[in-house]
Amino acid sequence: MKLIIDICHPAHVNFFRPVIYLLKKNEYQIKITVLDRGKLPAIANNVFPGFDLQITNKHRGTIWSILFEANVLKFFKLFWICYKFKPDIGISAGSFVLGTVLKIQGIPNIQFDDDPERNANLFLESITATKLFFPVFYSNISRNVGKYNALKEWSYLSPRHFIPDPNIPQQLGLKHKGYIFIREVSVGTLNYLGQGKSLIASISSLFPQQIKVILSLEDKSTISNYPVEWILLREPVMDIHSLMYFSKVIISSGDSMAREGAILGVPSIYCGIREMAANRIMIEKGMLIKNSNITELPQIVRNVIDGKVSFEDQVSFREKITNEWEDVPTFILNSINSLI
Repeated sequence: MKLIIDICHPAHVNFFRPVIYLLKKNEYQIKITVLDRGKLPAIANNVFPGFDLQITNKHRGTIWSILFEANVLKFFKLFWICYKFKPDIGISAGSFVLGTVLKIQGIPNIQFDDDPERNANLFLESITATKLFFPVFYSNISRNVGKYNALKEWSYLSPRHFIPDPNIPQQLGLKHKGYIFIREVSVGTLNYLGQGKSLIASISSLFPQQIKVILSLEDKSTISNYPVEWILLREPVMDIHSLMYFSKVIISSGDSMAREGAILGVPSIYCGIREMAANRIMIEKGMLIKNSNITELPQIVRNVIDGKVSFEDQVSFREKITNEWEDVPTFILNSINSLI
């Protein structure tokens, strides 16, 4: 059985990783296509050594590149790849391009998304997908649109698929729960139009000085805007989720890593501008704080560090959502098998 998987965002490497290895065990012939976007090809090569990986097209972070290179030109590249590979089924997340190609070629495809706020994308996904799936919060179910009982980050962060390595922080000289993890995203995407550049950098000097900070910085050219004592991570990072798991608090200007932190049971603060149903799930569970007033962020961090804001015990929290949510890779595998 031949299967093609299209990856266009670093978070989707993790989303698909467990099911790709499940498929490999079941002797599927797998082709992985990857968008040339920042460090994404290097990350994919690191996570999927020995797999058939092929670059589709560029994503340079400009509006023109996003619309033309990462969609129009990518369509033609994927069309030729699929014509030669002749897959039996395709899977993608957050993008309708592969689905469009496969629909034209008469091949079933499954698409995943967790961002129904993007109305145009949602419409194009729904008309090109054989099956389109959203996480637990989605309610507009139809003939070819369904949902799974979890968030997408649960695919790779549930205890079934992720066991934190306590040695990872020690390799950077960090003590468990003795450091802050910060993620600063680039705003060169359609999702972050209108969000200020280097949000966290603008107030970085106001953070508590007594605790170490590790920085996951998408646009490395802005590193001079941050305190020199902050520890910059270089991709591909070995076991970044263990670094997150053992941190005291996580701060992110991007939504994906904010949710990851919350799902790991770490008090997490999202300081970006997006309003997302996926985020509300974790806010309601009490592990995610959303605050777009960047000037308030240092005080919120101090309150968390000083214990002035209470959160559920990390282990208990993860056990609770393990009992609530289903195993996402198993759901994906069953969805594939149901279309074959």
